[in-house]
Amino acid sequence: MKRRDFIMSTGTVLAATPFMNFGAGVKPGKRLMVLGFDGMDPAIANRLMQKGELPNLQRLMSRGGFTMMQTSIPAQSPVAWASFAIGSDPGATGVYDFLARDPQTYMPEFSQAQAIPASSVVKLGKYRIPLKSSRVELGRQGKPFWNTLEEHGVEATLFKLPGNYPPSPTRQRTISGMGTPDVKGTYGIYTLYTTDESEAEKDISPNLLYYAYINEKNMLEDGWIEGPENDLVVNAGPVRVPFQAYLDYRHKTARIDVQGKTLLVSEGEYSDWVEVDFPLIEGVSSVTGMVKFYVMELGKRFRLYISPVHISPLHPAAEICTPDNYSRKLAREVGLFHMINLPADTKALQQKTFSIENFIVQSQSVFDESRRLFLYELDRFSTRSGGLLFFYFSSLDQGQHMYWALTDPQHPFYQPEAASRYGYVLEDLYRQHDRVLGEALKKVPPDTGIIVMSDHGFGTFRREVNINNWLHDEGYLKLSTPDWFPGQSFLEYGNWAESRAYALGLNGLYLNMKGREAEGIVTPAQRRQLLQELKIKLEGLRDPLNGEQMISNAYITEDVFSPTYLDRAPDIILGFRRGYRTVDNGAMGGFSERIVDNHMDWWSGDHCIDPQAVPASFVSNFSINRKVPDIRDMAPTILAYFGINPPPAMTGKPLV
Repeated sequence: MKRRDFIMSTGTVLAATPFMNFGAGVKPGKRLMVLGFDGMDPAIANRLMQKGELPNLQRLMSRGGFTMMQTSIPAQSPVAWASFAIGSDPGATGVYDFLARDPQTYMPEFSQAQAIPASSVVKLGKYRIPLKSSRVELGRQGKPFWNTLEEHGVEATLFKLPGNYPPSPTRQRTISGMGTPDVKGTYGIYTLYTTDESEAEKDISPNLLYYAYINEKNMLEDGWIEGPENDLVVNAGPVRVPFQAYLDYRHKTARIDVQGKTLLVSEGEYSDWVEVDFPLIEGVSSVTGMVKFYVMELGKRFRLYISPVHISPLHPAAEICTPDNYSRKLAREVGLFHMINLPADTKALQQKTFSIENFIVQSQSVFDESRRLFLYELDRFSTRSGGLLFFYFSSLDQGQHMYWALTDPQHPFYQPEAASRYGYVLEDLYRQHDRVLGEALKKVPPDTGIIVMSDHGFGTFRREVNINNWLHDEGYLKLSTPDWFPGQSFLEYGNWAESRAYALGLNGLYLNMKGREAEGIVTPAQRRQLLQELKIKLEGLRDPLNGEQMISNAYITEDVFSPTYLDRAPDIILGFRRGYRTVDNGAMGGFSERIVDNHMDWWSGDHCIDPQAVPASFVSNFSINRKVPDIRDMAPTILAYFGINPPPAMTGKPLV
């Protein structure tokens, strides 16, 4: 979509909100700070500014300006932040969704990074010794802007920029964030011990649930922390480290002992981080991780939550930073900190392991930790003679995902009692982020350029849609069984000899192309007509509940993206109308009971919809040269701010 079309499509929003100011502000120079507030919605931010509740954002925009910014297609965080880093669209970054797919197997893969197993292994008795180590490759393609800064002698720190795991090679200071796995290689598997027998029988896989047997000495027996798979020993399974928990019911406190370390944790509180060594071959090889313990209940029931086992920044078991001593130095000076994809455990709330109160406590602890790390980096940045500081905050994004129904009486999951008690938390997140900006404004020299930006906005998620159901009903997707059932997946039962299209990921639809997919049947001559046919039908889909259009734009990717990595792209990207989104199991190839249904889940806000409906936010203390920028403009703008001409591969344009 061209920038002019985006401006026209959002004109009513622009007219309704007095965003732009664009005063003189600071002039481009030698020092620039960029705060990435993931998910900051321009309409919510503007409303709160008009009420005087975000005074520091108002102060910033009074010197420069505030406007909405066109996000990526689709409006997903890894896609948008990749465009931010490279200064171009997904066709140049190769990132189109949280999930990609292997066309030879049709199986989903994580788009942000791919694990490459060891090429050869020698077996010595029960041991498996790799001759060449396994590795992880970054999914994002293209040259990031900080490499260009490095070539021109401009120092940069990029703290937890999403989609940069493992960090791309550079001498700049970078540390990975979204996309970083736990030590098990997943995006977060937690553990729960509970004395509630009915709860202990639940299935919360892949997360781990155990019955907590408390003996006569008030000690939890057989407590384990599960670590990585032991690939060095034949049929060894995951490495498990024992711990002991001694319960003091009178004082509502648990003493937890693990590998010679003792923690005292009160009911309703988190422990500090504790490092845990997982031995692979005793005395020869081990993996270090770290966990937090959360004593959720210590009364009629005992419930102990153990966080996913994070990579330790003090003793990293994988590449998480550049240079390789950055995370160690930071952990020694500031303390251990979250090192995982997205740190707030939304799954624990969705699976009812957490109450909404539990999630708020954890979410607040994540934000407080981010603020503490930011203040450390801010102090360092403020004393330098110049350079760039990019710092990322995840809490607005994760909070809005989980808190939206507390503010939306029309949401099918709306709970009046919970809303009356906790409805304030969503907007309070905006106020807390504004206070972080206020601390920065007090600290940085007055000639510092400042950008506050998001990758996308937010909206309600009331109705869930399964496009694979629709494709099956319309005859585009065939199964090898005569009847399908909810939970069934085309990954197991697809009849590819008769299937022309399938949906995978949150926004992607693929043709079963001959010569590309392993069992493709759609010929190049049939391709364009089929794409146009699907586009018309998809944009004509109506919700039987209310007659509303469910997909406002079905984007044919070859019409909107650069061609470099177009072979990785879905053939159509689904731009859902506000209020609708892909159902979770549909993203993994599954079928649902019906095409569209009420979404009954705490995950009640979302942005994986038509990017026109969820523009990002842009605030700066310097003037820019257009009313509605594009997230692709950020990389060339950062370079231009330092007087560097953007390379030709960047399709975005400088704003200064």
